[in-house]
Amino acid sequence: MIFPLLFCRNIFLFSPNFNIKGEIVIIQILKLMFSVAGTLIGAGFATGKELQLFFKSPDISSLFRLGFSLALMAAVSLLYWNRQKCECSPTRLSRWLTPLFLLFSGGSYSVMLACGGEALRESFSLACPLGILVTWGITLFILPFGIQGVYRFNLIATPILIGAMIVIGFASLLLPVGLFGTTESPTVNMLTYTGYNLLSVLPFLSALPKATNIKTGRYGMIAGFSLVAFAGILLKAVLNLHNGILAEEAIPMLKIMGLLGPHLSYLYTVMLYGSILTTAVNCLYAVTKGTHSFTVSLILLGMGFLGFSTLLEKLYSFFGYLGIGVIVLIVWDSIKNSSAKKGFFKYDK
Repeated sequence: MIFPLLFCRNIFLFSPNFNIKGEIVIIQILKLMFSVAGTLIGAGFATGKELQLFFKSPDISSLFRLGFSLALMAAVSLLYWNRQKCECSPTRLSRWLTPLFLLFSGGSYSVMLACGGEALRESFSLACPLGILVTWGITLFILPFGIQGVYRFNLIATPILIGAMIVIGFASLLLPVGLFGTTESPTVNMLTYTGYNLLSVLPFLSALPKATNIKTGRYGMIAGFSLVAFAGILLKAVLNLHNGILAEEAIPMLKIMGLLGPHLSYLYTVMLYGSILTTAVNCLYAVTKGTHSFTVSLILLGMGFLGFSTLLEKLYSFFGYLGIGVIVLIVWDSIKNSSAKKGFFKYDK
């Protein structure tokens, strides 16, 4: 994790325009980096189930597909960020995508509440409805701090979360290797995964303050996606190596925790719950922008009681295919405007 930090710092230290304010810019980049990473590392990612679902082949090709998927997410996010900041076309693309963003963010918030309830039930024997209410209360406690509250929470929670995932991932590589399984529709799964996760990142980018510098946003996004790529490829390698014993597990990483040591299951629960909260807070802020949060969250809370498995099964594929359409729309909009306007990445105010 030290390399993204040094990369961000060196960008400004060796820039001809660097001054004492550069240190503040670096902090803003780190906030964006951890917020983007925290948004991507949701409950499905941290459990290993999302990687298992969308990248089924337990071989090295799945690692390349995961890397390509995250690179595609980063590229489309940068295109969208550039179009959002470009003064020449601020409205049409946003009008088309905003309803979809709101629908997805609201649905994801409900999924995170349901998953929070399941996590607390599994590890602490807390009744699932009560666990959902506890998760809902924590998100409401963080949200009144606005976007800065989201930043602060991710600045603390995400480095701990990713650090724990990396340490656990390397430790898991030392376990006896399992058996390989089978694969199906790898390209479609990869694109669906890309589309689904983009719908979690783009609403958060739309909710950022208008004063956020476009270069700061770019560096923060690149660093955030790089961090997630490193952790994700490591975890996928672990899942590949132990596919024989993990293929049928509802929560693969919990099984690995049991193999490493009985007490590590509690560490895993803390890590998973942190990932749930980072995604839930970002999604709720994207929907409400800090206004009428209680009323909106109360409605979404009701959806959460439908159950984690039910919501997950219905939403993953549905929004994944919609996300593929969003990728095409953003790329087409950028190509269409780049020739007549200022290009993909030339707006640097």
